[in-house]
Order: sequence, then structure tokens, then C-alpha cells
Amino acid sequence: MSKLYAIVDIETTGTGTTRDKITEIAIVHHDGSKITGSYSTLINPQCSISSFITGLTGITNEMVSKAPKFYEIAKEIIEWTEGRIFVAHNVHFDYGFIKEEFKSLGFTFTRQTLDTVRLSRLAFPGHKSYSLSNLIQRLNIQVKDRHRALADAMATAEIFGLIMDSGSYTGTIDNFITMGIKTTNLPIGISLNYILNLPESHGVYYLKNNDDALIYIGKSKNIKNRIAQHFTQHSEKSTKIRQRTHSIDFQLTGNELASLIKESIEIRQFKPLFNKTQRTPTFPYVVIQSENDGIPQLIILKSKDLTPNQKCVKYFTHKKLAENFISNKLFEIGNLLEQNFTFGKIDNPLYRKSLLSNEAISNDIESFKRLFFETIEKTRLWFDEDYVLEAEGRNPTEKCLFLIKDGRFYGFNYIDSSVTINGIDDLTFHIEPTPYHPELDQLIHTYLKKSTKNIKVIKL
Repeated sequence: MSKLYAIVDIETTGTGTTRDKITEIAIVHHDGSKITGSYSTLINPQCSISSFITGLTGITNEMVSKAPKFYEIAKEIIEWTEGRIFVAHNVHFDYGFIKEEFKSLGFTFTRQTLDTVRLSRLAFPGHKSYSLSNLIQRLNIQVKDRHRALADAMATAEIFGLIMDSGSYTGTIDNFITMGIKTTNLPIGISLNYILNLPESHGVYYLKNNDDALIYIGKSKNIKNRIAQHFTQHSEKSTKIRQRTHSIDFQLTGNELASLIKESIEIRQFKPLFNKTQRTPTFPYVVIQSENDGIPQLIILKSKDLTPNQKCVKYFTHKKLAENFISNKLFEIGNLLEQNFTFGKIDNPLYRKSLLSNEAISNDIESFKRLFFETIEKTRLWFDEDYVLEAEGRNPTEKCLFLIKDGRFYGFNYIDSSVTINGIDDLTFHIEPTPYHPELDQLIHTYLKKSTKNIKVIKL
């Protein structure tokens, strides 16, 4: 498949990525031989534009006052650059500003990058300067509105086209494509070429130290981009990971749900140094559904004490949140029955609080039961039927099956696409049971609520 390119130019309030802001952006699509589309917009920087910058670009404070803010066009930037190599003249400037803007929104922006300055030195040797202005003049490129994003992006696209037509790049252009990674930031023994050749697919990856011990497990729908992020971010954690990483392994999963489950299971199994927050239960408390003298109950207990046959309603990070959840549900039911229900204690030391029977309940127990189950149905995490989830496998010849059995997640595996499954006995033959982790049920419920677009649900 031929490469696709997004040629980018921005205008800014200054040269500092952390203190200055973008005032205009243009993105030109190029397929390696011709321009195929373009996008541009002014951006409200939410700060003043100096008279010097206005004199240079022609962009005034009035012009950007009603323009969209960066967060309002962030989605467009992602869509216009996704699956394409990010090209710019002095790419570190444009790429650096855009990365910083996304960082301020809490996201990491990662693209393969290509610098036309470096390519121009190869294609057009002998020039004293390879600035955009000088190349425009030397190559007789006609440009209106210099220092406006679209005009400069179009000029860069024309230069890029001349480079491609020259053939000077042949066999070497791949060596100029980076992912915004400085080679000095790469761990010893891991080359940029290795990163560039990683798969852009769903999977789980493993970072190991020089003793071949796991220090970090992660998952991504694009392994290459995610690993690249580890070596472009500058947080304290990223720096420590980078300093200790000696080798990288990965396993393709074929789909997002398999990545989520595999990552969760293996972090708990291997307890890597830098997965501290994921090594222990994210939700140490759980509310379960029980019964006392024929009356349904909501009970709090520690998630580590939850057994597979107990019906989990919801997990919580703090005990107080679990108590509030029960109180709210009781209040909701009580309002409908015009009664007041309260907490009571039970003797089992595993359990923290329970709904005890109330005289009002005994007067209309069937109504209480009906409202109780209707209320819990909205939040419960156990599965009331056996079924299988079918998703894409790691290659076109296989499929990935997830088995839900006896109210909980049983396990998953990959089988040949031609294999026909006849009932639950067949599935249990093909799928090895997963060690019970109650949070896996919540993970699956959360995933299915978010999206079932790439998942086929088959009731057994």
C-alpha cells in the first residue's frame, strides 16, 4: 500500500510551544503524487496576538476573536492526519505545537513525521539556506499570502511533490520518517527502525529490563503508536520506564476486548513494576444481591472476598460510595412505595452493611421485590444468560470467542473461522477457563455498553 501524507502548516503567537498558541492551521492531503484535499481554519488562541506577529502573518486579534478554540477543532485534526505521515517544513515546530495543544486537553497526539527540510537537502543540494522562503524563491513557486497557514502548506506540498518527482528520495525516504522521537530518547538496544516496524494493530505489549524481567504491560489498538508515546512523553513515569527498558515484546489480539482482558489478567499475574495502580483491585468494595428470609438484600463486602456464585451489582473505589449507592437505591424504591428504608447490620464479618427487613416491606413484599429487581436491573454486573461474544481474530482465518457462563466471564480463545460451535460443551472444550477476577465482569459490561459494533453476541 502506498503511503499517504498530511502536509501541515501552522501560524502561532510565538515560538515557544508551552507559552505560545496556534492561531491558524492548514492540512493538505497528498498521495505521493498529487494533492487530494485540504483543510484550514483560524483558531482562537485565547491570548493576545502581538503587533509583530500581526505584521508578519496578517492575523489580527479581531480575526480570531470568533474563530473556534483548539478543542473545538481537535477532532478534525485527528481525522485529517489519521493514517497519514505528518509532513511539515521544520516538522518539529508544527508537530511540537500540536502535541502540546493535545497534551493540554489530556490526550497524546502521535503520528509518523517527515521533515521536508531534511528531504530538500537531499533533493536540492548546494543551497545556502533551506528555509521555506528560500526554497519558494529558488524553485520558482508562486505563493500568495506568505505566512498564512494554507498558502505555506500548499507551498510545502509543491516542494514535497518536486522532491517525490526528482527520485532523490528513492530508497531513503523511510529513513527520514520518524514518530517525533529523538533517537537520544530511545533505550539502548532499541532502534528507531524497530519502532517504525512495529504493527499498527490491536495487541498487548511488554517492556522488559536488562534482566528480561517485565517492568510494564500495556495494550493498544495501535501498538506502534502507543509504544512510540512512551519515548516521546516527558513525565516522570515515562522517563523511568524509558531508562529501564531494554527490550520490547508484543502479542497481537485482533480486537480491543481481547486486549483489555489479556492486559488485566497479565498485570495481576506478573505484577510489573510500573503497573502499580493496576496490580491491586481498582474497586476494593462491591455491592452484591442477596436474600434474607425471602426478602432481597443489598450487601457490601470486599471484592477480594467475592465468590463466583455471588451476584455482583456494582464495584466501588470506596466503601462510602457503596453505602451511598445502597441508600440511593433504597430511597428510590421507598419513594415509589411511600416508605422509608434504612440500613441494618448483620453478623457475618465479611459483610459491612445490609438492608434488613422492614415492617413496611412485609405489608407489600411482592411490590417491594418487583421494584427492587427493576431498580437493580439497571446496574447489575452479573450475566443472567450463557452466551458467547464473537470478535475478529488475529488474522482473517480465525475468530476470537469470549464465553459467558454461569453468570460470569469464563474465558476466551482463538479458533479457526471454519470451525462450527455446537453448544456450550463445544465452547468449553475450545476455551480454557480464566482465573476468576470479578473486575473482568465489570470490564466486559463497560465495554458492551460503550460499543458492540465489532462484537457479535450469540445466546446459547
